[in-house]
Amino acid sequence: MSRGSDSAEAALMQTESWGSIEEVVNAPVENVAGDATWPSVLCMWLTLPLNLIQGCIGGLCRFAMAFFVLGCYCCRCIPGWICCAAMASVKCGRPCILAPSWWRYVLGGFIALLANSRSRLALFIWEWEAFGKGDHYWHGEGYWSVTYEECSTITKSQQKRRSAFACIEACVPDLFASNILLFLPTGGPESEWAAIRKVLHAAMLDRGAYHYTERLQKLSSQLAAEWPEAKLTDFDDTEKLRLMVVKCVFFMIFGIWLEDNDALILRKWRDYAVFFVLPRLIHRFIFNFAIGRVKQLRVDTVGVIEKHGLQQMFVDMNKNLPEKYRRPTDVKLCDEIMFAVGFAGIGGTSACCETVGAFLQRKIPEEASAHLISFEKYPTTEDMLEAYKASPVKYIKESCRIDPPVTSCTRVDPDERELLFKGVPYTMPPETLNQYVISMANRDTKIFENPDVFDPTRKELDQALTWNGAFGTPNEETVYPRICPGRFLALDVAQAIVGHVVGIKDDGRDARMFC
Repeated sequence: MSRGSDSAEAALMQTESWGSIEEVVNAPVENVAGDATWPSVLCMWLTLPLNLIQGCIGGLCRFAMAFFVLGCYCCRCIPGWICCAAMASVKCGRPCILAPSWWRYVLGGFIALLANSRSRLALFIWEWEAFGKGDHYWHGEGYWSVTYEECSTITKSQQKRRSAFACIEACVPDLFASNILLFLPTGGPESEWAAIRKVLHAAMLDRGAYHYTERLQKLSSQLAAEWPEAKLTDFDDTEKLRLMVVKCVFFMIFGIWLEDNDALILRKWRDYAVFFVLPRLIHRFIFNFAIGRVKQLRVDTVGVIEKHGLQQMFVDMNKNLPEKYRRPTDVKLCDEIMFAVGFAGIGGTSACCETVGAFLQRKIPEEASAHLISFEKYPTTEDMLEAYKASPVKYIKESCRIDPPVTSCTRVDPDERELLFKGVPYTMPPETLNQYVISMANRDTKIFENPDVFDPTRKELDQALTWNGAFGTPNEETVYPRICPGRFLALDVAQAIVGHVVGIKDDGRDARMFC
């Protein structure tokens, strides 16, 4: 056989191994509840005026929202009481016959978010108050834990997980990629989660690798060429800021500084952030408009990888997985990994930079609530700049404590437990979804003094659970198994961007700064 035919055969084998991203995103949908079926959606549209009226009442009145979820406690002995209770519908498997309880409930939740200035933290506090200000409240398909003690215990545990996000069954595989790290149970060092995290770290996130250090040293010069004469008010241009985050993250991982047309594609991972928290019922209510956009984004993201000839990295990653965890096609793993890069690496780092940029100007970020953040310790912009220059890492960590990019995480509670809502006991069966609320734990007054006050010098700063664990504590990866694997990358990129704008040259940051 000739050398040319050998090359052609190898290319064919790699193409077959690579697979089709269209087949991945268009695979049959999973975990569709009865109340999210198309007949239910049609009925929701037909009764929209009534649902909107009820939704407005629930979204503006805490008592009504609690009633939508719990029903009337006094009527629990009456047959049919569950027809008006979203929580009871969840315990019954969310059948189509109980869909009306969810129609008004999801609309009420959306209206409550708007009423709370679109701030997730403000919404969480509002719902917590609606359920009696205890250690837990209910939202979506499970209970939410708000205390630092419980959230810290959860982050230190071997978490059980499934395809769920924001305490609701996730839209898989059309909105979310299936089998992503976010959905895999921890399971110990031999688990699928551990295997994928290991190859991800080795290929992309190893700060000790030569290529990482070399790219980090070049990052400031890349920014200077791309973004000359940057000034503090440029942080107000979030589109430009997000574009810079995309280019920096991609450069640090792949060593390529993207042109605008490719970066604009990947910027949508941040632009589309709101789509990921919506349940399938709402996605179908808007005729899968948002899902269609995210599916195209996933296809286009893989297209960027293919355009720059980066497939081999994912081919090697798939080969390096234990055989039982290998994906049937290399593009399937590429989709999963790039989902994490886009959703967390680009989306999370963009949110971090937006918050830091706003705080430096003593402004409240767009998705935050003014009454929950105080700048009283730093009365001027000059004071803020001095605080940043005194310790960029502490400034960034405190910004993300008080306005975290990731506000909460979903796990599965394997045990039955009894919880109090409005002082009344309710039994949670095994396998109930549980959301641990990082943004509220980071404000627990038992741990954080004056938690609403922005203060990078606070002594308890390293106890914040912002990156799904207390970043900066000794042996953090052992103590917090699911601590974000990209936390150093996020800080490196944030420091480079903010340093460029405020005039700090910090090529080759010392890893000890993060300890």
